[in-house]
Amino acid sequence: MEELIGFVASNNKSNKILSVLDSKGPMDSATIAKTTRIVGADKSIKELVEKKLLAHEGEKYSLTELGKQVCHAVRGVR
Repeated sequence: MEELIGFVASNNKSNKILSVLDSKGPMDSATIAKTTRIVGADKSIKELVEKKLLAHEGEKYSLTELGKQVCHAVRGVR
C-alpha cells in the first residue's frame, strides 16, 4: 500500500481523480475529465483501474475500498 500512496501523492492527475470520486461519488469518464479539468483523463483512469484503486461498474467509475484508503492516506500526508 505504501507504493500506491507514493504513486498517488506524486501523480497530480491520479490524486485529483481519486479526490473527486471520494467527494462526489461514482462518475463516468467524461464527467471525471470535466470536473477535474484533466485532458486525456482516460489514460489515468485506466491506470487507476489496473492498480485496483478504481472499480468500473457499467459506465461509471468509483473508488474501491483500497482506493478510499489510499486517498485518505494521501490527504493525511499533505
